[in-house]
Amino acid sequence: MNMLWWIVCGAAGLWIGMPNPVASVPVAALLYPAFLFLLGTASTSWKQAFRLGWICGLAGSSACLYWLAIPVHDFGGLPWALAAPCPLFMGAYVGLYGGLFAALAHVLRAEPAWRKSLALGLGWYLLECFRGWFLTGFPWLTLASAFTPWTPAVQLASVIGAYGLGGLFAGLACLFAEGLRCSRLPNVPRKRRTAPLAASVAGLIFIVGFGLLPRDAGTAGKPLWVSLEQGNLEQDVKWEPAMQRLTVKRYLSLSAEALSVPEAERPELLIWPETAMPFDYQTHPALPAAIRAFAGEHRVALLFGAPGFRRTLGGEEAFNRAYLVSADGADRGWYDKEHLVPFGEYVPPFLDLPFLRPLLQGVGEFLPGESTRPLTLAAAAPDRDPLVLGVLICYESIFPELARKQVAEGATLLVNISNDAWFGFSAAPMQHLSLAVLRAVEQRRWLARSTNTGVSAFVDPYGSLVVRGGLFKAESLSHPVVPLTETSLFFVLEPWLPWLGLLLFLLLSAPVFLKARRHI
Repeated sequence: MNMLWWIVCGAAGLWIGMPNPVASVPVAALLYPAFLFLLGTASTSWKQAFRLGWICGLAGSSACLYWLAIPVHDFGGLPWALAAPCPLFMGAYVGLYGGLFAALAHVLRAEPAWRKSLALGLGWYLLECFRGWFLTGFPWLTLASAFTPWTPAVQLASVIGAYGLGGLFAGLACLFAEGLRCSRLPNVPRKRRTAPLAASVAGLIFIVGFGLLPRDAGTAGKPLWVSLEQGNLEQDVKWEPAMQRLTVKRYLSLSAEALSVPEAERPELLIWPETAMPFDYQTHPALPAAIRAFAGEHRVALLFGAPGFRRTLGGEEAFNRAYLVSADGADRGWYDKEHLVPFGEYVPPFLDLPFLRPLLQGVGEFLPGESTRPLTLAAAAPDRDPLVLGVLICYESIFPELARKQVAEGATLLVNISNDAWFGFSAAPMQHLSLAVLRAVEQRRWLARSTNTGVSAFVDPYGSLVVRGGLFKAESLSHPVVPLTETSLFFVLEPWLPWLGLLLFLLLSAPVFLKARRHI
């Protein structure tokens, strides 16, 4: 009976801890690795531990990813009876990592608490790294993303990254669970009761986090005003030709409103969402000219999403693109999305099913882009440096390596343009935002996030949401940002951290695996 309750508690902890529209309590996310640990240590074999951990992970992940059924039903046209099980498939995959973690806890169960917790923390880190890479990667529901509402708790991401911070939290949860487990056993020496040690480490994380927060919170320097326009256009009609002119009118109206402010607060850059312009910007006969004329007339730069095309002998190739128009109304280049969303921007050949086709954007399948460098905007004043925009389109904001790549190529401001209209009023937009926040902390950059239906936001280099918009409302958000050139410690360490983590994990756990090889 204990096992069943532990599975329920671990799954519920993951659901309650991750952003959701009902009740989100970040610290509850620690119940997930804690109960995986208990399931592993109480199992009679590593196979049983894996099975129970997988069931716990499947239940918790499926609950968190329930929103995957919404686009399958609303845009794929499947009845709820067939759409509702879809989150179970992704939950079953994410749950596999819970099973592996529980199996690891079983193998290490006889080790001293400190060694066991440290090895398990490193194991969690390596599992999240692997999940962010394997099969193109799905680093959703990472443990650190639950803690973004508590800004001091995520500051160490600037040193060890979000995956490393997740490993630290997981090891801490295991240490605390071990302490509680031992406290309930008879004749256990007080020195083996590690709950007070776990509480002290948790306090230290917050103390260090507060210490890493400067008083200026990333506003030191020469700020410039930026405005985010959230058009709130319906996903199922935005691609219709009749909507194209209305769409341009909506965004130009929001932009004009953002510019009708005192000169000191007037934006120098307007950012529109992913595929905000649902037409071929390069060849459309009239609408692109209206956009350029607006930029030139109002002396403001524009960054916006639109499909891009390349004509070849074999036909036409499409790209998910972000265009930059300077304040003189001239095109200054584009960024092509390089990491595409399976089933949203392309359908893997082995799963090319008819009902999945409507989930693609209005132009059909996209190809990974080749023009992926940051976009540079000339300085508006002689005493300023050019603004270098590191663009992350939609899904790309969940990958730490893509944000680092933009900073490595000179980005002084991170820009995330997205469209989460597919998922309705669900947890998906909030979960997506929490992952994007970690990119700002990791790279110590301002992040300007413009979305079609929400959540648009400005995030400072320490992960604070200084301005946050609503869901499914047309609005304009403006705030000053500071272009930054300094790099974080994580930026320097990131290429080496997985290898260092693997080495430490092997040093701590290899003797145990060798000793237990005859039982596996």
